[in-house]
Amino acid sequence: MELGKKRVVDLSHTHGEGIVCEPYISKYQVEWLGKAGIDGGHANLEVRSYCPHTGTHMDAPFHVNSGWNTLDQLNPLVLCGPAVVVQIPAAEHWHRITKEELIAWENAHEEIRPGDAVLLFTGHADKWEEGFEEFIGKGYPYLDVLAAEYLAEKQIRLLGTESINVDRNGMDAHRMLLGNGVIIVENICRLEQIGADRCELFGTFPAVKGASGAWIRLMALV
Repeated sequence: MELGKKRVVDLSHTHGEGIVCEPYISKYQVEWLGKAGIDGGHANLEVRSYCPHTGTHMDAPFHVNSGWNTLDQLNPLVLCGPAVVVQIPAAEHWHRITKEELIAWENAHEEIRPGDAVLLFTGHADKWEEGFEEFIGKGYPYLDVLAAEYLAEKQIRLLGTESINVDRNGMDAHRMLLGNGVIIVENICRLEQIGADRCELFGTFPAVKGASGAWIRLMALV
């Protein structure tokens, strides 16, 4: 898609049956209530059941603390604004992204600014189509809690990751980020198509009352 001299990159996976998720999460399901032209049906009408913490999605602070903001209480423009693509290639399945790696990237490129969205480009999104074992089971890049603290101190507005989780065990990085007003977006893709250190993000999410998260459609404007 072209917008004048700008280029749009879709950072979202296609969601549907067979979507990769943790084994304890109910699988994506579709129940058809009616189909156009079949058995007298006038329209295609279905119920789709899924966990909002699968696919390309965002976490609300309520995800880790029942006293924190739910999805409908968030700034509806949080997905929109400046973003920086921080490339840290994952050297192993369980690659722990450290504060030192973030600082090294800044020293080689530019400083992460307050209000930025930080998109962690590790290359892990390439394993999405390979299924559970490669994308989740064998391991994925995750964020050291000191790295999460560093980003929170930078006052970024959101962190995007290609992996299914910013934590390996527990929810310490989640709590550090979400507790400091940093929204988390997981399972993004196509960061290699941006081809620059900086871009603009745009996207939106449904205002679901009391929700801990939601699927999103996130785009980069380059």
